[in-house]
Amino acid sequence: MEYCLIFVAFKNSCILIMKKLFLPFALVSLIACSNDDDNDQPAAKASIIGKWYMDKAEQYTSGNQQTKLYTPSECEKKSTHEFREKDMTSTTFAPQNNTCIQTDVVTRNYTYNPETKNFWYEGEEDYPYIISQLTQTDMVLEDHTEDIDGDGIKDIIRRHLKRIN
Repeated sequence: MEYCLIFVAFKNSCILIMKKLFLPFALVSLIACSNDDDNDQPAAKASIIGKWYMDKAEQYTSGNQQTKLYTPSECEKKSTHEFREKDMTSTTFAPQNNTCIQTDVVTRNYTYNPETKNFWYEGEEDYPYIISQLTQTDMVLEDHTEDIDGDGIKDIIRRHLKRIN
């Protein structure tokens, strides 16, 4: 507008130029002010480190191609698996005489390979679990080590875990 005051003789053409310049500047301003900048923080990487409980389990038997669903009781859901860098502690609860009691605490070393998604306990390399899903809140451990139905094919047990912290 200051330029328009200087060139009073060219008032109409100055207004026309200002109108032509305003629209592109307004569009550029809108694009430059998008809220994508709020998402510049890298997404937190999913990790097995933390405390988990089993929300449900599925048993798939290949002989009859059926899946059985197991839902733990509220008492059994108090059982936890706390993963640290190299070891994990499992604390087990079970109902006994109408009371929920802690029945076991076991700490074991483990190895987790994030590329293959294989997880195994120390000394049990031949019996790996597969972590088929891992998010900030959910983890699915697949066990392919048992032939439950006796058909000669190892069946699948999927344990669905939820993060506590």
